[in-house]
Amino acid sequence: MGILSLWAQELAGYELFIYRPAKNKKPLFTLGSVTIHGEFFGQLQAPCNFPSFNDLSGLTDRWNYGFRNTIYFTDTTFLTAQMVAHDDTYDRTKFDWHFSLRQYVVDNLVLILGHDSDHDSDHTSYLNGKPFFTNRNYIGFGIPHESDDFYIEAFTWFLYITNQHTHLDLSGNRLLQEYGLRLGAWSDRRVGVHLQVLFQTSRAFSHGQALLGDLIIRLKLAEWCELSAGGGLWQDLETTRLGNKQTFYKVLWGIAVPF
Repeated sequence: MGILSLWAQELAGYELFIYRPAKNKKPLFTLGSVTIHGEFFGQLQAPCNFPSFNDLSGLTDRWNYGFRNTIYFTDTTFLTAQMVAHDDTYDRTKFDWHFSLRQYVVDNLVLILGHDSDHDSDHTSYLNGKPFFTNRNYIGFGIPHESDDFYIEAFTWFLYITNQHTHLDLSGNRLLQEYGLRLGAWSDRRVGVHLQVLFQTSRAFSHGQALLGDLIIRLKLAEWCELSAGGGLWQDLETTRLGNKQTFYKVLWGIAVPF
């Protein structure tokens, strides 16, 4: 899923998108063996004003590190997993898990089942006076198109069994739907550009109440090493019931080790 690291805020249910053309994949149920594709990554977020914990408190989120991988079960069924740890320079503050099972129905239509959870470390976040960690499941579909070095996908999914709320001050209703666009391209397989835009809403098939955007540029130094840089934005699109209209931003610099 690179000179510019992933500039993407690891919000619950927020799968970081890095397009990498699949090479030498071995589907488990057809060839009897499996190849795991993915990467380990680390990144510095500076400048950044994203807070560290699930309740959006704490010191600024400064370092992210983790891994993502894809396992192919068949030519049309695969699982993507991602783990991200957060650090405020002094302590690990949170870690996130993201899972996405994708099943191609036809060439340009994929069914998506996902689960995401974010857990504070040595801290308890509160929402409406109750302890919580962000936990969610979703089901949706994507309309992808790809070539050897290009990928574009429009997607949407609907959330169930979730406690995530819209708006940056957590004052919105429970999140119901997300929709957006992913785009990835590689030039000579050395420079990659990756874009993801995601809208969040508590009302199905309505305009977004919050926007998340990521732009990632990656430079391949070798088959086993990529530099990356980019930026991320999480922004209210309307004023909340508490009278707020906030924006979080980050610029990321890092390195990735593909496998």
